[in-house]
Amino acid sequence: MTSVNCFDFDELCQRTSVPGETLVTIVEHGIITPINSVAPRWQFDISTVWVVRRAVRLQRELELDWQGAALALELLDENQRLRDENERLRQRLLRFVAAL
Repeated sequence: MTSVNCFDFDELCQRTSVPGETLVTIVEHGIITPINSVAPRWQFDISTVWVVRRAVRLQRELELDWQGAALALELLDENQRLRDENERLRQRLLRFVAAL
């Protein structure tokens, strides 16, 4: 293991059970980005394990190409960000109304 907070390419392949060629494709489509971009010594943040697994599941279950999986992930992340923002605003509104 290269560091407590990151994995190298081979470690990420092992942790996600994804072949190296698939991982390269995922990087090429911008789904994940190496911490350092010097191939073949790529390193990845530990959170990329979850992203890779999610992308592979979307690609397989929805029968998407990798570009479609990248877009789906982006839209899902944006949806979650908007939900979180909506909840924060709702809480602020409730505090404001309670203060009246």
